[in-house]
Amino acid sequence: MLLKLRIKNFALIEELELDFSNGFNVLTGETGAGKSILIDSVSFLVGEKFNKEIIRTGSDFAFVEGIFEIKNEKIISYLKENGIEVDDYLILAREINQSNKSISRVNGRTTSVSFIREISKYLIDIHGQHEHQSLLDDARHIEILDSFCGEKLKSLKDNYKDKYEKIKSIEKDIERLNQDEQYRLRKIDLLKFQIQEIDDANLMLGEEEELTQRRDILKNAEKIYSCLNSAYKKIYDSEINESAFDSIGSAIVSMGQISEFDSKLDEIKKVLEEVYYKLEDAVDTIRDYRDKIEYNDEELNYIENRLDLINKLKRKYGANIEEVLSYYESIKKELEELEKSDEMIEILKDEYERLLCEIKELANQITNIRKSTAKELKSKIENELKYLGMERAIFEVDIQNKNKFDYNGQDRVEFLISSNVGEPLKPLHKVASGGEISRIMLAIKSVVADVDSIPILIFDEIDTGISGRTAQAVAEKMVLISKTHQILCVTHLPQIAAMGDKHFKIQKVIKNDKTVTLVTNLQNNERIEELARMLGGAIVTELTKVNAKEILDLADQLKVKIRQ
Repeated sequence: MLLKLRIKNFALIEELELDFSNGFNVLTGETGAGKSILIDSVSFLVGEKFNKEIIRTGSDFAFVEGIFEIKNEKIISYLKENGIEVDDYLILAREINQSNKSISRVNGRTTSVSFIREISKYLIDIHGQHEHQSLLDDARHIEILDSFCGEKLKSLKDNYKDKYEKIKSIEKDIERLNQDEQYRLRKIDLLKFQIQEIDDANLMLGEEEELTQRRDILKNAEKIYSCLNSAYKKIYDSEINESAFDSIGSAIVSMGQISEFDSKLDEIKKVLEEVYYKLEDAVDTIRDYRDKIEYNDEELNYIENRLDLINKLKRKYGANIEEVLSYYESIKKELEELEKSDEMIEILKDEYERLLCEIKELANQITNIRKSTAKELKSKIENELKYLGMERAIFEVDIQNKNKFDYNGQDRVEFLISSNVGEPLKPLHKVASGGEISRIMLAIKSVVADVDSIPILIFDEIDTGISGRTAQAVAEKMVLISKTHQILCVTHLPQIAAMGDKHFKIQKVIKNDKTVTLVTNLQNNERIEELARMLGGAIVTELTKVNAKEILDLADQLKVKIRQ
């Protein structure tokens, strides 16, 4: 749901912050007060195209931010796939400046407007301005129908999609194997050369590190010998002074003469003895290492050549020996596939034909379920349309075979409508009236509310051309849908406004010699005053106030019944 909306310098709005409820939110105001500006601001936020003309006069930019509570798994998955961490909340923000440059952000991260549009497809439906109505997108019709089909279709579709993905994978494999013959032969020659080159090198893991270390020893043999010899003489074989080894031995003898007088002295003697034996081991190691040091020009040349070969292979096949060997295994497999491509193609074709038969059967079952469910959906939506004042409307779920398979099966689904007697059935996007299309959407939402995953609905023109009982019916349907969805509705009808859980009044005022739009969250008596204005026009009398309070009281009672 939309928790909070922040708007700055947007059209006539200077600065505004609104908190919405999770049920039915209504927005009212006099004609020309700017009611649709709020809807426009949300449309801007979710990616609709606007230019700098929407920036408030005298300002450098327009800014809109929405804070949403999200539970839709599609949105959460999509955000995570694109590296955006989410908890229970989503913050969308969009700004446009005088250079017509638009900046979009998701949870504080700058992103493209197309990314915001993709998110909003699963988040919000705006009805009244055709650009953002998901109902006008034919691709949504099959989703709505399938949602209405419920679990009886879901398991079939899951099975179908699994096999369809396997078929698409096989098609790619066959295409890869069925390449131009000359290209295939050239590829085989290249792979054989690469395999032979790596084979001849006889690489071993860890070899490069060992060779590098041995090369460093050989290159510095003279220095290493000199330092080892110096250390050996100072510790064990000093020609000038007593060696360190002899000095420690003498110290041990001296300590042995007094160790019986104090246990601490005996401990010191033992420590010296331990040092003596460790030093003896160190001397042996130094001597052995020194005596083995020998500069070998032939060995150094071999190592240099070997490292050059390894580096050459690394430049061509991987960053290290492990990657080179991994590449070696992969091209051996590729070569085997290319050499046996004819045989493998036949195997894949057999598998393809088997899967194709299976998805044909599944697709036919899916089509049958859709067609039988479409009749039920048609009947229920037509009943809803009659209830909403479109008594003569005919609704049709048109299902056509595309003669090809895609992710959803073999069907093209499109909703058609005839609003009046004698009119042919037409696609929804050809229905001219904004109020009509909004009522059609309201009828569909009433029927599929429990399975519809888009949580926020905004209606801007739903009360166009209606009054009386039809207006009351529209209001009741909105309350019903608001059990499972959040609704924002701009209205000029008191019957609809009275049913709202939260009521915002929009008005124009003069501030510092400029016209600004203000929005007030009405409470108790303020709601009665606004409903009285809507009932009586410019002059509000005590009688209209009494009528307004009665409408409000009846609406509260009716909402309780509807939501039970």
